[in-house]
Amino acid sequence: MNVLVIGSTGLLGQALICEIEKRGMEAIGIARSGADFSCDIADDQALKKIILSTAPQVIINCAAIVSLTECEVNPGYAYLVNARPASVISEIAAKNEIYFVQISTDHFYTDDYNSKHREEDPIRLLNEYARTKYAAEKFALTCPNSLVVRTNIVGFRNKAEKPTFVEWAIQNIENGSHMTLFEDYFTSSICVTQFSSALFDIIEKKHTGILNLASSEVTSKKTFILTLAKRMGYELTNVNVGSILNACGNVVRAESNGLDVEVAEGILGYKLPAFDDVITRILEEYEGGVKTEV
Repeated sequence: MNVLVIGSTGLLGQALICEIEKRGMEAIGIARSGADFSCDIADDQALKKIILSTAPQVIINCAAIVSLTECEVNPGYAYLVNARPASVISEIAAKNEIYFVQISTDHFYTDDYNSKHREEDPIRLLNEYARTKYAAEKFALTCPNSLVVRTNIVGFRNKAEKPTFVEWAIQNIENGSHMTLFEDYFTSSICVTQFSSALFDIIEKKHTGILNLASSEVTSKKTFILTLAKRMGYELTNVNVGSILNACGNVVRAESNGLDVEVAEGILGYKLPAFDDVITRILEEYEGGVKTEV
């Protein structure tokens, strides 16, 4: 099987490439640079040309502008990167019987604390990032062979211009740097390598529609960092507790992003990682020097 990964140099893209190769499949990467094919995915014709020339059996699109501020400042370009490519890909995938996986987000829920949200639950689009990702979902689902995956991933990335959330947290924990811990921002974060493994188990079953694929538990970012520090042997003292609502400037942020993964677990036939399992995997990868290198 050959798999085309769009956004192959990002946090998720690197982990997916590693998982593909580990399973003995052929990985083909697309990114702005540093991949098998260099492409601005906002360029419809360039994207079409690569897809048709590589003839993949599976396409995974994980490319996106994830900065909420950047999406607010330039909503037109955010649409061209986050949403429109899903329309281009879905059309080609439908015509050529390609299985299309669109990686979405959990950034759709607010005002209900640590609740778990099912795939069919009502969503709220509070900012341009959420709007463009939701548009991508709708475009992707026009292809009958498509899977839209909602998730929240954490982990390590190689050759990154800026640290991931986990890398930032570990660095600050070890350096004793001041941190504000958000007690009102909830996610079902899963380590990117755990996610990649589960995703390919799902791909093997060719499931279609919308699917939550994340940790089986919901935790606040405050709990995440405090637990990570404790497991590393640190007691945090240079911290204060704050609200995510005061941390994003003028951007309104969804903060109650827990996901119910019961459907995914039923398809997989096994339990997805609990919170402690996620922390354990992160520390194993950090202590072992394991980065998702490609």
